[in-house]
Amino acid sequence: MLSADLLAAENTLAQLANVFLDSNPSDRDAENALGVDTPGLKDVYRILVEQIPAVVFIAFFDKSFGEAYVSPQIEKTLGFTQEEWLNDPVRWYRHIHPEDKERWSSEVAQMFLTGAPLSSVYSVISRDGRNVRFRCEVKIVRHPDGHPWFIHGTAFDITRQHEDEAALREYAERMKVLSQSLLDVQEAERRRIALELHDQIGQILTGLKLKLEMIGRTPKDASMERFDDVQELVNELISRTRELSLDLRPATLDHLGLLSALHSHLRHYTSQTNVSVDFEHDGLEGRRFSPELETASFRIVQEALTNIARHAGSGDAVVNIHVSESELTIRIEDHGNGFDPAKAMAAGRSSGLTGMRERATLLGGTFVVESNANGTRLTAAWILPTLGD
Repeated sequence: MLSADLLAAENTLAQLANVFLDSNPSDRDAENALGVDTPGLKDVYRILVEQIPAVVFIAFFDKSFGEAYVSPQIEKTLGFTQEEWLNDPVRWYRHIHPEDKERWSSEVAQMFLTGAPLSSVYSVISRDGRNVRFRCEVKIVRHPDGHPWFIHGTAFDITRQHEDEAALREYAERMKVLSQSLLDVQEAERRRIALELHDQIGQILTGLKLKLEMIGRTPKDASMERFDDVQELVNELISRTRELSLDLRPATLDHLGLLSALHSHLRHYTSQTNVSVDFEHDGLEGRRFSPELETASFRIVQEALTNIARHAGSGDAVVNIHVSESELTIRIEDHGNGFDPAKAMAAGRSSGLTGMRERATLLGGTFVVESNANGTRLTAAWILPTLGD
């Protein structure tokens, strides 16, 4: 369906198509048929056409190309004056984008062979090298005896709309990839929790069950001696459950904030991995952020340190957090084995990196990975809302 602007342009052109013709008997007959016989109307219609938000053009079959018409919007849209455009009969074709030339030629040929209107979208290269996207509508107008008289058309600049459509497609594709990445991260987390439950808590519960069964078969006088073993297993079960709970969601993050949660996590991390962490922070003391930002920051540090313990082969790491009035920046560094981040993510071998990147970008932040033979540095940063936002 044509837009209102395009319909208005078509209706106007249908009435004034021959206004730009030199008068001759056959032309005057057509003018009378269209009711265009008022002196001075030519200039009125020209002004009207030149206000249409499109490039309007007319070319004759029975006159020279120099007597064709193109509206002055050609200069605003493509950078060529009316005179420059009309003085070169093949300029239009030369400036059609190479990817669209073959299709455009085929569509124009079809219009001339069948007389059917042409409706097409294609790109034209402007004087300064820009690709201008047009939606073009062209029709053939015939003499009363049926012979082709001239073609007239409108070309609407839809570059902005085309770029917006392309941006929407890119956004939709990114959201698709993001959704899959998040599902992968969630699935990896579920597998880790399942292994923790099976390998640690499951084994402790099994041992506890066996101990209780043995107590049930032991004479009452001797059974009290075995309760110490049971108490030890219960204490270990409580400890393991607490650790798993902290991994899932540290309570201190909600109650005391990012700094306290990180201090607690780093102590636990070092005791488990023997990787010492130099924790540097500036401006973090006493600061609270949105729950989403605190969670993303904590998880990025957590995942980065987990990767260092598993893959870097380094006995130390540095976590640096800097907070200004306008920005929160996190850097995690190690001096271990480097890797190629682009290849790792492209090959799908690093759901951890993907998850960290998505956590950062989902909140409007940036995430950069730098790695070489001397170690790896991860940087995540967010612009903080100003007071009153």
